[in-house]
Amino acid sequence: MTSDPPVAENPRPLDVAGMITLLVATGAAVLIYMGWAYLDGYLRPFLLRPTSLNFRPDEYALFGLNLFTPEFLPWMAAAPLILAAFTHRASLHRLLPARLRTLAAALRSHRAVRPLGNATGVGAVITFIALVLAVAALHGRAIGTNLLLILIILGSLLLTWPSRRTPLGRIGYAAAVTISIFCLLWMASLYAQERGARSARILMDSLPYKAQVALYTADTLALNAPMVRRESLGKGTYKYRYLGLHLLLIRGETYYLIPEITAAQWEQGHGRAFVFKEEDDIRVEILPGTRPG
Repeated sequence: MTSDPPVAENPRPLDVAGMITLLVATGAAVLIYMGWAYLDGYLRPFLLRPTSLNFRPDEYALFGLNLFTPEFLPWMAAAPLILAAFTHRASLHRLLPARLRTLAAALRSHRAVRPLGNATGVGAVITFIALVLAVAALHGRAIGTNLLLILIILGSLLLTWPSRRTPLGRIGYAAAVTISIFCLLWMASLYAQERGARSARILMDSLPYKAQVALYTADTLALNAPMVRRESLGKGTYKYRYLGLHLLLIRGETYYLIPEITAAQWEQGHGRAFVFKEEDDIRVEILPGTRPG
């Protein structure tokens, strides 16, 4: 007498809604974190930090969303296929030609490949390699952070995967998943910061073509920066005009301005970021930059 295979339960609407809510909330948190990391990489060369500019969470999320370029589309399309293949791997294995199944079985039984079937052992080796490289990085060795994070993710998941159904194994596997999530967030922040720093470098190299700012003031200002010049306008409400400044960003009525200097001068410490509010004695005029050619 044979027993029928268990019938899969249909997902309940509340379970589906809860999963969607969890994924949306997690995605929003990741976008906010990536947006903050991007702005941090973008503003840091100009001696500013995003937390001091009072950005809202939705603004961080929009900056994070802008990081997703068309290069991500193939990976986003491939992810559901990979998940489906992993879920139905037993069915897909039966669809393979008999010769390929025989070859795969022979390959798995080979003496050189057999140790790779022990997930715990492979995970332990990868984790040990990650530990050695991390210690080397702490002592000044040039080790890529992304490489370390990938090794930590693979090592921890493989190390705890076989025992995930035991009481203590569940705790270890949950800890490995948590560590992997933090590592993925770390990798996302590194990517966002690198993109922000690259955008800042592009801005420095193309400042002559970006929006210029003329400051009209009733009194002289202490603008101590290269390429900033003052012109006297004579009588009137505004007696001086300051040129040689470019717009970095605007926050409400506050203008963040930078001088027209090169990236090398910024790296040498000659750069300054000036913060102005348009008031009765200061008028800000935004002008187009110099067009190429």
